[in-house]
Amino acid sequence: RENDTDTLNTYDLQLIRKNIHHARTSIMPKLPKTLTELHAALIDFNPKTNKDESFILINDETKNIIIFSCAINLKFLIMCDTIYIDGTFKSCPIQFTQLFTIHGMKNNNYIPLVFCLLLDKASTTYEASFQLIISECQKLNLCFDPKTVFADFEMAIHVAVNKVWPSTRLRGCRFHLGQAWFRQIQSLGLVNEYKNKNSEIGKYLKTFFGLSFLNPPDVNDCFTDDLISILPQDYRVERFTDYILENYISESSNYPPEMWASFTYSLARTTNSCESFHSKMNAMFYSAHPNIYQFINILLNIQCETYIKIRSVHIINSRNCIKEKEKEISHQMQLFQSNTISRFEYIQCLSHKFLPI
Repeated sequence: RENDTDTLNTYDLQLIRKNIHHARTSIMPKLPKTLTELHAALIDFNPKTNKDESFILINDETKNIIIFSCAINLKFLIMCDTIYIDGTFKSCPIQFTQLFTIHGMKNNNYIPLVFCLLLDKASTTYEASFQLIISECQKLNLCFDPKTVFADFEMAIHVAVNKVWPSTRLRGCRFHLGQAWFRQIQSLGLVNEYKNKNSEIGKYLKTFFGLSFLNPPDVNDCFTDDLISILPQDYRVERFTDYILENYISESSNYPPEMWASFTYSLARTTNSCESFHSKMNAMFYSAHPNIYQFINILLNIQCETYIKIRSVHIINSRNCIKEKEKEISHQMQLFQSNTISRFEYIQCLSHKFLPI
């Protein structure tokens, strides 16, 4: 009614949003309970974007893979030399294990272009998804062959990327590197020391996070000469350094330095923007694991923004916070190159500015 807004508070707004949400839900088709029902429902549903493009790219009942995208997205995707791939679990419908998103990057603009609902995290599933997208691109006379792929440190993804695109440069991002190392710190019971600013063990552990700002050939020397030489006498710390050596330092490791280390100030070596996107997307739902219709509705809203981002891609995205971080990294690099600071001081300084927590 007129002037009602003067009596509303934020709690009322939450109730209004939920009522709108429930009203929309009530007019949706019958909810599918099984995967078979879900695949069948999507055949009849056929959602369209606000540009009247079909949005279901793949509805594969055999592989149980559902992929959402459209022709405009695919045409932009193949223009991107660099793509970022990342998964989330909270916002995917209950029938699936994860939502796997492919972002394209142009002029520091990270744009979500392809959304895959997957049953598991197996390399064969990732490979099948990539091949299906390639096939859809071919139908449009497009070649999906990215030069660089950034992903997290999940071996199944790496195996799939290397198999589908053997000549593509596969890179692990600094954000997920930090997350992987911090999880190891947690598993070894070192979190209290890590969070204690006065702990020598904590200071030692934090220094490792600066290794990713070195040239790959320098990582081994820094690990051996600068870090192992001052190893604290604690069996948990020894196990942590063994983990780093076996998985990230040695030539036979799953993730050698060439994959994650780079002497560059650019913050493009991270999927943090993808992670941020998934975090914002998860917040769009009123509960975890929405039904398929709620899920598609949110994707269509996101697609409206994607169209705008694609049209605006000529505008170079350079946020002040990113520029400041890159400026600081560049400054420390100059100090290191001029021998003003040692290699250990260099990684120590940068590690404290880019810790996972």
